[in-house]
Amino acid sequence: MLLVDTDLPAGAHTNMQPYAWRGWCVMERKASGLVKDFKALISLKGLTGEETSLNEVRRNGKAAREPPMAPAAFKAMLEAGVASGAIKFTNRGDVGTVVFIYGKAFAKEMAAVVALNYGGLGWDDAQVLMVCEALRAAHAGGGLRKVEFLNLNSNRMGDGAAAALAALLEEGAMPNLKDLKLYGNQISNDGVAALASALRGGALPSCTRIDLRDNPGSEAPVKRALASHERAAAVARRRRAE
Repeated sequence: MLLVDTDLPAGAHTNMQPYAWRGWCVMERKASGLVKDFKALISLKGLTGEETSLNEVRRNGKAAREPPMAPAAFKAMLEAGVASGAIKFTNRGDVGTVVFIYGKAFAKEMAAVVALNYGGLGWDDAQVLMVCEALRAAHAGGGLRKVEFLNLNSNRMGDGAAAALAALLEEGAMPNLKDLKLYGNQISNDGVAALASALRGGALPSCTRIDLRDNPGSEAPVKRALASHERAAAVARRRRAE
Protein backbone atom coordinates (compact mmCIF):
# COMPACT_ATOMS: atom_id res chain seq x y z
CA MET A 1 0.00 0.00 0.00
CA LEU A 2 1.26 3.48 -0.88
CA LEU A 3 0.90 6.37 1.55
CA VAL A 4 0.54 9.71 -0.24
CA ASP A 5 2.27 11.86 2.36
CA THR A 6 4.44 14.05 0.15
CA ASP A 7 4.02 17.80 -0.24
CA LEU A 8 1.32 19.04 -2.59
CA PRO A 9 2.41 20.06 -6.10
CA ALA A 10 3.23 23.73 -6.57
CA GLY A 11 0.45 26.11 -7.56
CA ALA A 12 -3.07 26.87 -6.38
CA HIS A 13 -5.47 24.03 -5.61
CA THR A 14 -9.05 23.77 -4.44
CA ASN A 15 -7.87 22.09 -1.23
CA MET A 16 -4.50 23.32 -0.01
CA GLN A 17 -4.45 21.06 3.07
CA PRO A 18 -1.58 18.52 2.77
CA TYR A 19 -2.78 14.99 2.17
CA ALA A 20 -1.09 13.75 5.34
CA TRP A 21 -3.20 16.09 7.50
CA ARG A 22 -6.61 15.66 5.92
CA GLY A 23 -8.87 13.96 8.44
CA TRP A 24 -9.87 10.93 6.40
CA CYS A 25 -6.31 10.49 5.14
CA VAL A 26 -5.04 10.50 8.73
CA MET A 27 -7.41 7.67 9.61
CA GLU A 28 -6.52 5.67 6.49
CA ARG A 29 -2.80 6.07 7.18
CA LYS A 30 -3.12 4.97 10.79
CA ALA A 31 -5.45 2.06 9.99
CA SER A 32 -3.24 0.78 7.19
CA GLY A 33 -0.26 0.61 9.56
CA LEU A 34 -1.91 -1.56 12.21
CA VAL A 35 -1.00 -5.05 11.04
CA LYS A 36 0.60 -4.81 7.61
CA ASP A 37 3.99 -6.40 7.06
CA PHE A 38 6.87 -3.95 7.35
CA LYS A 39 7.51 -4.28 3.61
CA ALA A 40 3.89 -3.80 2.57
CA LEU A 41 3.34 -0.18 3.60
CA ILE A 42 5.36 2.31 1.55
CA SER A 43 5.54 6.01 2.36
CA LEU A 44 6.16 8.19 -0.70
CA LYS A 45 7.76 10.76 1.62
CA GLY A 46 10.58 8.34 2.31
CA LEU A 47 11.48 7.81 -1.35
CA THR A 48 14.31 9.70 -3.02
CA GLY A 49 13.19 9.19 -6.61
CA GLU A 50 16.48 7.45 -7.34
CA GLU A 51 15.39 3.93 -6.41
CA THR A 52 16.13 1.36 -9.12
CA SER A 53 14.48 -1.74 -7.66
CA LEU A 54 11.42 -2.78 -5.70
CA ASN A 55 13.67 -3.72 -2.78
CA GLU A 56 15.03 -0.18 -2.65
CA VAL A 57 11.50 1.23 -2.75
CA ARG A 58 10.50 -1.01 0.14
CA ARG A 59 13.61 -0.20 2.16
CA ASN A 60 13.42 3.57 1.75
CA GLY A 61 9.64 3.81 1.84
CA LYS A 62 9.23 2.04 5.15
CA ALA A 63 11.34 4.63 7.00
CA ALA A 64 8.46 7.05 7.55
CA ARG A 65 6.03 4.45 8.91
CA GLU A 66 4.40 5.36 12.22
CA PRO A 67 3.63 3.02 15.15
CA PRO A 68 0.05 1.72 15.50
CA MET A 69 -2.17 3.69 17.85
CA ALA A 70 -4.73 2.54 20.40
CA PRO A 71 -8.25 3.83 19.58
CA ALA A 72 -8.31 6.18 22.60
CA ALA A 73 -4.95 7.66 21.60
CA PHE A 74 -6.13 8.04 18.00
CA LYS A 75 -9.30 9.83 19.14
CA ALA A 76 -7.31 12.23 21.33
CA MET A 77 -4.79 12.92 18.54
CA LEU A 78 -7.52 13.55 15.98
CA GLU A 79 -9.58 15.84 18.21
CA ALA A 80 -6.51 17.82 19.27
CA GLY A 81 -5.41 18.17 15.65
CA VAL A 82 -8.82 19.43 14.58
CA ALA A 83 -8.95 21.88 17.50
CA SER A 84 -5.53 23.30 16.61
CA GLY A 85 -6.25 23.41 12.89
CA ALA A 86 -3.42 21.01 12.04
CA ILE A 87 -5.94 18.37 10.88
CA LYS A 88 -8.88 19.44 8.75
CA PHE A 89 -12.10 17.88 7.51
CA THR A 90 -14.27 19.24 4.74
CA ASN A 91 -17.13 18.39 7.09
CA ARG A 92 -16.20 18.76 10.78
CA GLY A 93 -19.05 16.39 11.60
CA ASP A 94 -16.98 13.55 10.15
CA VAL A 95 -14.73 13.44 13.22
CA GLY A 96 -16.98 11.08 15.14
CA THR A 97 -17.46 8.87 12.10
CA VAL A 98 -13.73 8.59 11.51
CA VAL A 99 -13.07 7.74 15.17
CA PHE A 100 -15.75 5.04 15.00
CA ILE A 101 -14.38 3.53 11.79
CA TYR A 102 -10.84 3.43 13.18
CA GLY A 103 -12.00 1.75 16.37
CA LYS A 104 -13.91 -0.91 14.43
CA ALA A 105 -10.95 -1.55 12.12
CA PHE A 106 -8.59 -1.79 15.10
CA ALA A 107 -10.76 -4.36 16.89
CA LYS A 108 -11.30 -6.45 13.76
CA GLU A 109 -7.67 -6.55 12.69
CA MET A 110 -6.25 -7.21 16.14
CA ALA A 111 -8.71 -10.07 16.65
CA ALA A 112 -7.71 -11.79 13.41
CA VAL A 113 -3.98 -11.07 13.07
CA VAL A 114 -1.51 -13.97 13.29
CA ALA A 115 1.77 -12.14 12.63
CA LEU A 116 2.79 -8.62 13.68
CA ASN A 117 5.91 -7.52 11.83
CA TYR A 118 7.28 -4.15 13.00
CA GLY A 119 10.95 -4.92 12.37
CA GLY A 120 13.59 -2.58 11.00
CA LEU A 121 11.53 0.60 11.22
CA GLY A 122 13.93 2.67 13.31
CA TRP A 123 11.40 3.28 16.08
CA ASP A 124 12.85 4.60 19.33
CA ASP A 125 11.81 3.58 22.85
CA ALA A 126 8.92 6.08 22.94
CA GLN A 127 7.56 4.81 19.64
CA VAL A 128 7.77 1.18 20.74
CA LEU A 129 5.95 2.22 23.93
CA MET A 130 3.15 3.41 21.60
CA VAL A 131 3.12 -0.07 20.08
CA CYS A 132 2.81 -1.59 23.56
CA GLU A 133 -0.08 0.77 24.37
CA ALA A 134 -1.84 -0.28 21.18
CA LEU A 135 -1.28 -3.96 21.98
CA ARG A 136 -2.56 -3.39 25.51
CA ALA A 137 -5.76 -1.89 24.11
CA ALA A 138 -6.11 -4.81 21.70
CA HIS A 139 -5.65 -7.34 24.51
CA ALA A 140 -8.18 -5.52 26.70
CA GLY A 141 -10.67 -5.79 23.84
CA GLY A 142 -10.17 -9.54 23.48
CA GLY A 143 -7.70 -9.37 20.60
CA LEU A 144 -4.22 -10.82 19.95
CA ARG A 145 -5.27 -14.35 20.83
CA LYS A 146 -4.27 -15.65 17.38
CA VAL A 147 -0.88 -13.93 17.27
CA GLU A 148 1.97 -16.41 16.81
CA PHE A 149 4.75 -14.08 15.67
CA LEU A 150 5.83 -10.62 16.90
CA ASN A 151 8.81 -8.91 15.31
CA LEU A 152 10.29 -5.71 16.80
CA ASN A 153 13.86 -6.35 15.71
CA SER A 154 16.30 -3.69 14.52
CA ASN A 155 14.59 -0.71 16.11
CA ARG A 156 15.87 1.41 19.01
CA MET A 157 13.73 -0.20 21.68
CA GLY A 158 15.09 0.27 25.20
CA ASP A 159 14.33 -0.83 28.73
CA GLY A 160 11.17 1.27 29.08
CA ALA A 161 9.44 -0.45 26.17
CA ALA A 162 10.85 -3.84 27.20
CA ALA A 163 9.34 -3.41 30.66
CA ALA A 164 6.01 -2.32 29.16
CA LEU A 165 5.99 -5.36 26.88
CA ALA A 166 6.84 -7.63 29.82
CA ALA A 167 3.99 -6.18 31.88
CA LEU A 168 1.57 -6.75 29.01
CA LEU A 169 2.72 -10.34 28.63
CA GLU A 170 2.30 -10.91 32.36
CA GLU A 171 -1.35 -9.93 31.93
CA GLY A 172 -1.82 -12.84 29.54
CA ALA A 173 -1.55 -11.07 26.19
CA MET A 174 -0.68 -13.14 23.11
CA PRO A 175 -1.07 -16.57 24.75
CA ASN A 176 -0.36 -18.36 21.45
CA LEU A 177 2.79 -16.41 20.59
CA LYS A 178 5.53 -18.81 19.47
CA ASP A 179 8.28 -16.51 18.19
CA LEU A 180 9.32 -13.10 19.61
CA LYS A 181 12.07 -11.22 17.76
CA LEU A 182 13.75 -8.40 19.69
CA TYR A 183 17.28 -8.57 18.31
CA GLY A 184 19.24 -5.48 17.31
CA ASN A 185 17.67 -3.08 19.82
CA GLN A 186 18.97 -1.19 22.89
CA ILE A 187 17.65 -3.46 25.66
CA SER A 188 20.00 -3.67 28.65
CA ASN A 189 20.08 -6.17 31.52
CA ASP A 190 17.17 -4.37 33.23
CA GLY A 191 14.90 -4.89 30.25
CA VAL A 192 16.00 -8.50 29.85
CA ALA A 193 15.30 -9.09 33.55
CA ALA A 194 11.76 -7.77 33.17
CA LEU A 195 11.11 -10.13 30.26
CA ALA A 196 12.61 -13.09 32.12
CA SER A 197 10.45 -12.33 35.15
CA ALA A 198 7.34 -12.32 32.97
CA LEU A 199 8.27 -15.73 31.58
CA ARG A 200 8.88 -17.16 35.04
CA GLY A 201 5.45 -15.87 36.01
CA GLY A 202 3.79 -17.90 33.26
CA ALA A 203 3.69 -15.42 30.36
CA LEU A 204 3.83 -16.73 26.78
CA PRO A 205 2.94 -20.37 27.49
CA SER A 206 3.27 -21.31 23.81
CA CYS A 207 6.54 -19.48 23.09
CA THR A 208 9.55 -21.51 21.96
CA ARG A 209 11.86 -18.74 20.74
CA ILE A 210 12.82 -15.26 21.96
CA ASP A 211 15.69 -13.67 20.01
CA LEU A 212 17.60 -10.97 21.94
CA ARG A 213 20.86 -11.00 20.03
CA ASP A 214 22.73 -7.74 19.47
CA ASN A 215 21.32 -5.95 22.50
CA PRO A 216 23.51 -4.44 25.27
CA GLY A 217 22.03 -6.80 27.84
CA SER A 218 22.77 -10.50 28.16
CA GLU A 219 20.00 -12.73 26.83
CA ALA A 220 20.97 -15.51 29.25
CA PRO A 221 18.19 -14.82 31.84
CA VAL A 222 15.52 -15.05 29.16
CA LYS A 223 17.06 -18.21 27.72
CA ARG A 224 17.07 -19.81 31.17
CA ALA A 225 13.50 -18.76 31.87
CA LEU A 226 12.34 -20.03 28.48
CA ALA A 227 14.12 -23.36 28.99
CA SER A 228 12.47 -23.77 32.40
CA HIS A 229 9.19 -22.81 30.79
CA GLU A 230 9.59 -25.52 28.15
CA ARG A 231 10.55 -28.16 30.73
CA ALA A 232 7.42 -27.39 32.75
CA ALA A 233 5.29 -27.60 29.61
CA ALA A 234 6.83 -30.98 28.74
CA VAL A 235 6.06 -32.32 32.22
CA ALA A 236 2.49 -31.11 31.92
CA ARG A 237 2.10 -32.83 28.54
CA ARG A 238 3.40 -36.12 29.95
CA ARG A 239 1.01 -35.95 32.86
CA ARG A 240 -1.92 -35.35 30.56
CA ALA A 241 -0.88 -38.34 28.45
CA GLU A 242 -0.73 -40.70 31.46
